[in-house]
Amino acid sequence: MDTSSTGCAECSGGVGVGKGIPRSKQWRKSPRAVSSRRGRTASRGGARRAQGERGQDMTARRAPDFRLEEAIRDPGFSPRRSDAAALVELVAEEGEHTDDAERSLLRLGLEAARVAMERVRTAETKPRARLVAFVGKIATEQAEPELSAFLIGALGDADPRARRFAANALGKLRGPEVESALAAALAAENDAPARRAMAAALGKTGGDEAARALRQLDTGGDELLARATAKASLMAQRTAGREVPSTFEVHKPAASPVPVVLHCRAGLGPILRDEIDVRLAPRLAPDGREDRVLATLVGPPERLFDARTMLFFGFPLPPVPLDPSGGVAEAVARSLTSPEALRLLEHFTSGPIRFRIAWAGGGKRRASIWRAAEAIAAANPKLVNDPTESTWEALVHELPDRPAIEVELCPRVEDPRFTYRERDVPAASHPTIAAALVRIAGVRADDVVWDPFVGSGTELCERVLAGPYERLLGTDMSAAALEAARQNLAAVGIEDAVLARGDALSFVPRGAPPTVVLTNPPMGRRVLRGIDLHEFFDRFLAHVAEVLVPGGRIAWISPLPAQSARAARELGLERAFVQRLDMGGFDAELQLLINRRRRNERDFDRGPSAPREPTRASERRGRPRAPGRR
Repeated sequence: MDTSSTGCAECSGGVGVGKGIPRSKQWRKSPRAVSSRRGRTASRGGARRAQGERGQDMTARRAPDFRLEEAIRDPGFSPRRSDAAALVELVAEEGEHTDDAERSLLRLGLEAARVAMERVRTAETKPRARLVAFVGKIATEQAEPELSAFLIGALGDADPRARRFAANALGKLRGPEVESALAAALAAENDAPARRAMAAALGKTGGDEAARALRQLDTGGDELLARATAKASLMAQRTAGREVPSTFEVHKPAASPVPVVLHCRAGLGPILRDEIDVRLAPRLAPDGREDRVLATLVGPPERLFDARTMLFFGFPLPPVPLDPSGGVAEAVARSLTSPEALRLLEHFTSGPIRFRIAWAGGGKRRASIWRAAEAIAAANPKLVNDPTESTWEALVHELPDRPAIEVELCPRVEDPRFTYRERDVPAASHPTIAAALVRIAGVRADDVVWDPFVGSGTELCERVLAGPYERLLGTDMSAAALEAARQNLAAVGIEDAVLARGDALSFVPRGAPPTVVLTNPPMGRRVLRGIDLHEFFDRFLAHVAEVLVPGGRIAWISPLPAQSARAARELGLERAFVQRLDMGGFDAELQLLINRRRRNERDFDRGPSAPREPTRASERRGRPRAPGRR
């Protein structure tokens, strides 16, 4: 997909070297220019450098009426190191300037933390807690031993708020020393809120010592502490168990035929169905949804990756009705501990069974997830809820026609299909969409393939993997995109594709004209700002119809289906295939157009089926081996 709009046509084969993904903006300091008279820098960059050399202590440059309390209200204010002590005092006061002062101090990082730690030694109880919390924020961003040591020491502070804030920060740092310190502090802690914070922090640090400390903790009738401890225990146990690897056995044949759902972009369902081996009985969903295909897996799951328009797959479990007393969490727990679920999980998992819960309709629902995780752990301790390093995702569908849920077990496994994507560019095609374009266009050994908006070359890569061809051509206005396409094509073993800088509205390929155009053009939302889309796509279709051989095909995606249908009729392009497609926020139309124009406007070298002696390059071209496969 092109990353720019239009421009002058060029036909040079060379491209400039550039990154496919824009790098973030970086400040570039201009050279210092010191005046012999005034002894001052002549540029803002020089001033910044001078500040660094003088310890950022150039107070003379501030206005006479400068007030720090006023300056910190500006979110863009950058303090000097000499401001740290005053800002620490504003933080400690917990007044109207506290939040602004803390935001400014965070920009000073470790330097500010050191000033705050020094101030804690002489601070009274209330400001001491606030300063401990501030140091904790710096510590979570900068892994410095002195900050960890300070927070561990704060676990013994006389103020329970300071101990609580220290525990909150330490839970994010982790490590054996942190784990031991939290375990010891929890055993000696009497303040209820501080105990809850320490228990929660131990759950985050994980490890055997944390799990043991939580098991031995006497909650003393504190219901909130008991709840926090139960949650922390689950977290600690799963962290401790991560030392043992867990994988999905993608090469292992199913013990018996098992239902499977293959998901795709909405609209690609019919194309995906036709990709799947008929022995798996692929079929569209009965409800008419075109974002999935139902099948029956026979053999290993790896065979499902033969479908290149598939996004992911999952194994559906039987629906579970909602119990009014337990709600969704209880139903999820019943589904995941059912015999059907355990057969699948145990058969295809090597190592511990780790899962995470997600909702098909979106949203976090943390409370429901934790209730379900607790119920699952109680019913079957072998099932470990681990959202970070899970082998399975339990995708929860809430059924619209009745109070019930359906859980789909989706393995989290590396996708072997698109390993050629070494470089990317903004607004590039998703490979499953590129595969759909290739699928509807068909494969012919004498194809001269042109992508006028080549972007990172995804369409051309998918065409290479689909079968033999005569020649590949990709054009784009972005040199960075062309370099990305070159690198990705090299990853599928193609070094001789013609990649040229050119305008899709005027570029005329040299040599044999294209027999097929494969492209996902820019949709205007990212790269065609300020351009009339209607005029742009009318001109594009007219130009492609001009250079395409009679009988040639155009497989593309139109964001303006009605207009492109009219334009196609006027240009003598037959619409052989159309399908609505969800492009992620808006609908477009996948189209296959056949050029029915006569060859009377241009003297082409040959038609799509005219005989041609194969060159050495075309003789050796077949379907290359997909990268990453043996």
